[in-house]
Amino acid sequence: MGISQSKRGEYRTHKSRWNTDGNGRSFEHGTYQASGSHRGLIEPKKLPNPVKESKHHREMHRELLFTHRKGLFPEHKPELQRVLETRRLKQLKQQEEKHTPLKDLEEELRKRQKKLDQYEQEVLNGEQEDRPEFILVKESLKKIKLSPETGIM
Repeated sequence: MGISQSKRGEYRTHKSRWNTDGNGRSFEHGTYQASGSHRGLIEPKKLPNPVKESKHHREMHRELLFTHRKGLFPEHKPELQRVLETRRLKQLKQQEEKHTPLKDLEEELRKRQKKLDQYEQEVLNGEQEDRPEFILVKESLKKIKLSPETGIM
């Protein structure tokens, strides 16, 4: 441990990686050591936290520290950047809505619309079947334009 004096004149102790026990022996922090009150007991080493040791976590923490030091806070973004982000988020939501499955109400409405369309087609086909055949043939023929030059009237 080291001792230093601050600007106010206060003395502070700094913990170092190496500690000393009462007998003058030094040991590394976090290793097995005999505790002072219970001389015969060995304190276990603190288990590592896999989340804090992960590369992704360290990078995120480093980035947060950097942005905090530089004053680049997420809530203080330029207006243009905020507008572009909101526009991009709206577009993503619209694309997701297109690809999401239909809700029960929408499905039921589509089924009813299909039934109505089929019924209308059946009604139209039924009307055409009830008409005599010569009328159907007459409608299918091309209409010829009669003119005084052809001589046909």
